[in-house]
Amino acid sequence: MQTIWIIDHYSSEPKYGGISRQFDFARELGRRGYHVVIIASGFCHFTHTYIADKPVKVSTLDENVHYIYIKTSSYQENGGLGRGKNMLDFMRKVIKYEDIIARRYGKPDAVTGCSVHPLAWVAAYKASKRFQARFVAEVRDFWPRIWVVSGDKKKTDPMVLFFDTIQRWAFRRADRIIYSMYHGDKYLCGELGVPKSKAYLIGQPMDCERFDENCKRPDLLPDEIRQFIKDSFVCSFAGYYMAYEGVYVMLEALKILEAKGLPVKMVFVGSGQEKEGMERYIKDHHLHHALVWDRIPKEAVPALISRSDICMAHLEVEGHKEVYKYGVSKNKVNEYLYSGACTLYGFLYRDDEVAASGGGLMFEPYHAADLAEKIEMVYHMPESQRKQYGIRGREYIRANHSVEVLTDRMTEVLFG
Repeated sequence: MQTIWIIDHYSSEPKYGGISRQFDFARELGRRGYHVVIIASGFCHFTHTYIADKPVKVSTLDENVHYIYIKTSSYQENGGLGRGKNMLDFMRKVIKYEDIIARRYGKPDAVTGCSVHPLAWVAAYKASKRFQARFVAEVRDFWPRIWVVSGDKKKTDPMVLFFDTIQRWAFRRADRIIYSMYHGDKYLCGELGVPKSKAYLIGQPMDCERFDENCKRPDLLPDEIRQFIKDSFVCSFAGYYMAYEGVYVMLEALKILEAKGLPVKMVFVGSGQEKEGMERYIKDHHLHHALVWDRIPKEAVPALISRSDICMAHLEVEGHKEVYKYGVSKNKVNEYLYSGACTLYGFLYRDDEVAASGGGLMFEPYHAADLAEKIEMVYHMPESQRKQYGIRGREYIRANHSVEVLTDRMTEVLFG
């Protein structure tokens, strides 16, 4: 039996609200007879609470799959020194515990280090050299490029130089590189000079069966949400309450629709710094058909979006069009496309998968009138026509993002 280590700081089981990418891959790999060990932080980046309040916590999914949560330092804001300290702490402790993990759960034949933050690559590389395993670098966000093109930092900023050095260091040493952005190869191979033979696109996986099962569980939703969406035309949003996620664009679109008398409701579930601002906007503009809710369990999201007519997404840093030119890696867009609803996506680059799949429509970022127009158009469509978006979206996800299809690619990268 071949053993795979996946070192991913922000991964967790869905019940903890973290990123489920590795959970989905691990379960499918386990079903295929691989032994998978996922090493993650015991401090949840999304809820700022501890999954593990002891140095190491092990969660066994089945005999072939184990989550190992390592306790790291805490922080209460996602930017700043606290988070940086947490990243360093994770890297150091993975290196500290790697021998213990190997004795208890097996030496790895392949080690995947997963960014968002690149220090996970350092820990993975150290483990791969220690145990003579294949080193695979997975990248889901192009740090530090995104800092520079978004205007957050200059090219000469010490953090930019530091992370760029690590990035180039890791990519030179990696046996294989996995990227999950639609056009990520244009950056890796075109700008950084990574050989095309080393770079593999593996997008965000969907466990379609688990999603379908959770769709049947409206009881997972809070009563207030169930009552709010009952017998209504619903536009839903699930994610971060941030300006670049378009939450104010959506509320402004609702204001336009309410002025026209359209009985459209918008429900928001998530967390983020704009929550109070959104609630204030609703109050100041006397909106009657908006509900802003806290984050709900990941298992509950399918029950909401499968009962929606439209799912809304938006991604652009205003004034910085270059930020997402290579595509994005957003699991929620896959879930939207698979939900059966029509996906409306505010994204500048029209070759995105939403448009390519036929599962939705694009609207101009930061253009509330365009979003309102698209919602009104979908609202007035015959139901049979509207449902075609959901049918095409589901077909596309099963063909291109189902966990079974992407695990075939993953095993080729790890052992091919």
